[in-house]
Amino acid sequence: MALQDANVAVIPAGIPRKPGMSRIDLFHINASIVQQLVEVYGEICPETLLAINSNPVNSTVPIAAQQLRSQNCFCPERLFGITTLDSPTLEQF
Repeated sequence: MALQDANVAVIPAGIPRKPGMSRIDLFHINASIVQQLVEVYGEICPETLLAINSNPVNSTVPIAAQQLRSQNCFCPERLFGITTLDSPTLEQF
């Protein structure tokens, strides 16, 4: 399994917010994806650092925490969100 000996796991899953899409619509789609992936993480590699890079980060990280709590493997020092998702490259300046 790809996660078995990992030091860091990153979840960049989900869809970007599209024009006309509300944050609630985005949350419903991405929260479900994150929850399912975190469930597998909790089964396979709960000691690995877990970075969530899925919008809205301020909502998907708590979803991940709750899933890990339900699996009795939540450790706040191992779960974090990546908040800079769509930053421009230096060439764009």
